Amino acid sequence: MSASTGFGNLKAGQRVKVKGRPDAQGNFQAVEISVKPPDESVALEGKVQAVEASQNLLRLMNRDFILPQGVELRSIQRQTITLRDIKVGDLIKLKGATQPGNGGFSPSKVKMQENKGFNLEELQGDIESINANDGTLQVLGFTIVTTAKTKTELEVLDRARRDERGERGERGDRGERGDRPRRLNREG
Repeated sequence: MSASTGFGNLKAGQRVKVKGRPDAQGNFQAVEISVKPPDESVALEGKVQAVEASQNLLRLMNRDFILPQGVELRSIQRQTITLRDIKVGDLIKLKGATQPGNGGFSPSKVKMQENKGFNLEELQGDIESINANDGTLQVLGFTIVTTAKTKTELEVLDRARRDERGERGERGDRGERGDRPRRLNREG
């Protein structure tokens, strides 16, 4: 894979959406990373692991988030709800602003989401730092761990451009067939 795609194109300060799964060590194992336009708000979407209504606390992605007073809570039908209406296993999206501590941000909105039938969770925020040596990024206080199987939107776009030009890809690339994106380049 060329150095012009994949991990090497990601930069500190760039906004990304990362789909993956939290692990027992507190990291986030990335399955897919896509670059997004700049935005002041950040978001987390995942299954609720615990609810402590008396403490205004939600746990998802192995992190506890304290909801400030006045946070907006909505059902799937966008009706106003209370924290007591949210149950373990529900899929929710937290939106808010970045803030040191409290898991990297302060939620201002909590929206229940329809269960999509698969177990990928998602974070959206700015890359705080990148370590090309071990293939990790920091986003919203999470260490994002990439592997050779992590896909990036940049690779998919690069692939489409080459396919339009009729270029054959590198070894391991599917060339003109275009039915699988290339894998993440951790060497940058």
